[in-house]
Amino acid sequence: MVNSSLPTVSFIIPTLNAERYLGKCLESIKKQEYPVKNFEIFIIDGGSSDKTLEIAKKYEVKALNNPLKDAESGKSIGILNSHGEVIVLMDSDNEIVKKDWLKKMVRPLIQNPDLFGVESLYFSKEGESIFNTYSMIVHIADPFSRCLAARLKAKKCDGFIELTIPEGSAYPLGANGFLWNRRIIEKVGVYKPKFEESNFSYFATKMGYRKFARVPGYGIYHYHIDSLFDFIQKRLKIGNKFLNRKDEKKRTWLEGVSKLRFIFSFLYCSTLIGPLLEGLFNFLKTRQKAWLLHPLMSFISVVTYVYVFAVRRIFK
Repeated sequence: MVNSSLPTVSFIIPTLNAERYLGKCLESIKKQEYPVKNFEIFIIDGGSSDKTLEIAKKYEVKALNNPLKDAESGKSIGILNSHGEVIVLMDSDNEIVKKDWLKKMVRPLIQNPDLFGVESLYFSKEGESIFNTYSMIVHIADPFSRCLAARLKAKKCDGFIELTIPEGSAYPLGANGFLWNRRIIEKVGVYKPKFEESNFSYFATKMGYRKFARVPGYGIYHYHIDSLFDFIQKRLKIGNKFLNRKDEKKRTWLEGVSKLRFIFSFLYCSTLIGPLLEGLFNFLKTRQKAWLLHPLMSFISVVTYVYVFAVRRIFK
């Protein structure tokens, strides 16, 4: 159980040639108005050949080696070597927006120790690529996965919103400034040798841990993509990771998605009409031009996954 006083916190940051943004990430952590004795920062590095480790040394963080190089292995290594009651999964391209972020974000876990975690909101930044802005405003950056995800039940609490993933469904989350309740991580297990957050969150819901929180106004900048090419590359990578897991006969969060919802989501994204109307509605509501990309990004998301599946099945 998270203590009623400020809990101990472990930041887990997997890295591999992360010099571009790592300094901003670590600077934003070090600026937190939180007792220094109550948090630790781990860099789990996959063998960087750039200045990643130099930057880590400058900020006096704990550096661990990740022989398998991938982020999921790095997160598992970090969790196993950390001591915090709260585990914060950060990516090196995350930057915390406010100095009191950590104090505000641990409050839901203090008030309700049965929450499995607290999710950061995503904010866009002036001057960034419109493609990055799009990824932030849709929250789940992959439109197809966003469509597959459960519709959450929201409840206003004192200083935060409690969200419930309905029974028999799934909602992918857990990285990019997500605070995990360590007690629940250990109860769920299956975080060794890889911590795959979207799959893990589904396993947590299957064990009855279906509630998490968001704190209005508190979150991160995520330097996710610069271009459409970056978006496609990330979808290709995720598609191949998913098929690798299926080939290894391992479970995924898509077990929580019904066949009917999968078919609906596929048709919704691929036929363009739904995303076009949704994008126009949200553009008129928010005046965010990035919403106009929604039909294109939804279509490309589905086409990319179909391509990955076809190539793997043809050349298997």
